[in-house]
Amino acid sequence: MIYATEERKPGLLLVGDYGTGKTFLSRSLMKECLPDKFRFVSITNPRLSPLELLTEINYQLGGSLDFSQPLMKIQLLHSISHLLEVSYDKGIYTVIIIDEGQSIDDNNLLEELRLLLNIQRQDAVLFTLILLGQPALLDRIESIPQFKQRLSVRYYLRPLKEQETKKYVHHRLEVAGLHREIFTDEGYAEIYRLSQGVPRSINNICDVALLAGFIKHLEVIEKDTVAEAMKDLEESFQAVTKEEEENDRVLPDVSKEKGKRAVS
Repeated sequence: MIYATEERKPGLLLVGDYGTGKTFLSRSLMKECLPDKFRFVSITNPRLSPLELLTEINYQLGGSLDFSQPLMKIQLLHSISHLLEVSYDKGIYTVIIIDEGQSIDDNNLLEELRLLLNIQRQDAVLFTLILLGQPALLDRIESIPQFKQRLSVRYYLRPLKEQETKKYVHHRLEVAGLHREIFTDEGYAEIYRLSQGVPRSINNICDVALLAGFIKHLEVIEKDTVAEAMKDLEESFQAVTKEEEENDRVLPDVSKEKGKRAVS
């Protein structure tokens, strides 16, 4: 992501299963880049119409348009192009990040993003488009080869391996101020088995296991403690889900009740 941004590539596609850290990496990229050299536009919910998307990009770029009148796409495109050029001339490079790309259910929106990449100078790239999403997004991109060609940098973010999982947990513990081993090797192995190397799952499992260890006044956390903590977490989740389902069955259908009263 840093390479695509600093080398000013037109587009980057980053896909990975949920919880592998795509959004986290995009936020890390924002922190890594100097604010006086880079400007970021972040779209976290892309379930928008093409016009709404352009309006949001224009807004985040600092565009000012008369919203009291219906906006035309050509107005927005002219405004976005102007804002990108002004930023570029000031030495500020723009990065547009579209998160949760798999939730885009309109191919017209993907086509709009492709066409947006045409807003470039003949001698310079004015912005980089970073598209993040789950693996389902790959098929959508494959169906638009012209768009795929623009996303010249592509990467599949996969879960951590077992040794990487151990290093990840160890690093986070060190950052938190712990400079000794608190999980046994078997404990680490159980964390990996339960999480399958997905960082978000690793975080949740370790959080519950550490809480269990605190409650039990443990000096080290072994495999059984990790397994028991995860079991308790799953049982709590199932209990909440069951309670919600029971409430749904007990609560009356408000719309139907209103309809009966209206008829009577």
